[in-house]
Amino acid sequence: MSCYISQGVTLGCSDGIGGIKSIYVLGATGSTVPDVTSVSITGSTGPITGITGAGTWFQFDLKRNTSSLAQNVTKSFENGTIYFEQVLTAVLYKYDQDKRNQLKLLSQNDAIQIIAVDQNDVQYYLGQTNGLYLSGGSAATGVALGDRNGFELIFTGQEPQPANVISGVLSSIFTAGGFND
Repeated sequence: MSCYISQGVTLGCSDGIGGIKSIYVLGATGSTVPDVTSVSITGSTGPITGITGAGTWFQFDLKRNTSSLAQNVTKSFENGTIYFEQVLTAVLYKYDQDKRNQLKLLSQNDAIQIIAVDQNDVQYYLGQTNGLYLSGGSAATGVALGDRNGFELIFTGQEPQPANVISGVLSSIFTAGGFND
């Protein structure tokens, strides 16, 4: 494999916006253990076009201007190693028993796979190889009447590559891949 770049990057238009608007977390359904058995990628560097496996992708809707995704490059020149740290911060509103119960389960899982959809409708597959884990966050009621009542969840993972982008309608990809609705 060559380490040399094969094309440049143009400036493009200033039409992107920030923030994450929803996430899909792969979970079990009944006795079905969540598992991704294969990922289809167009060519060697193209987007993901298919995901096959078992379980259910559960959707969490997020309010705008609250949630984020960062992919930080960590390289050791001396050791010749590199990895990409994925950090997803998701804010959920209203502390209730159902969210509390899901938070408890998420905190016990060390190999979570998440698809994050940003405000530009770009779909990122996080934790594809090593999984994510709930590394921090809070459940808080705030102080003043206008303060947030809810959860901030911070998921972290270390991957050998930046997150792949998924091309296509997620519901169709999930159904075609054998996942439950």
